[in-house]
Amino acid sequence: MSDYEQIVISAERYALGRMTYIVSVTVNYILEQIENDKLSDKCLDVIAEDIRHTENLGMDCDKKEWLRLLDRIEEVI
Repeated sequence: MSDYEQIVISAERYALGRMTYIVSVTVNYILEQIENDKLSDKCLDVIAEDIRHTENLGMDCDKKEWLRLLDRIEEVI
């Protein structure tokens, strides 16, 4: 994976489980990168596994965002 993808994964991991605006900012950014075909399947697989295996996706509104991202990732890989 590229350094850029590693940074995206780091941002996603930072935001997982948070209960602030950063969740929607991070999810929307990653979704934009998916639409622009900037992330490899390997990168998306890592993000999907992180979402699937975290114990706390945050409040309901945050969980909804993470599951929206997971659904989109599963559509493209």
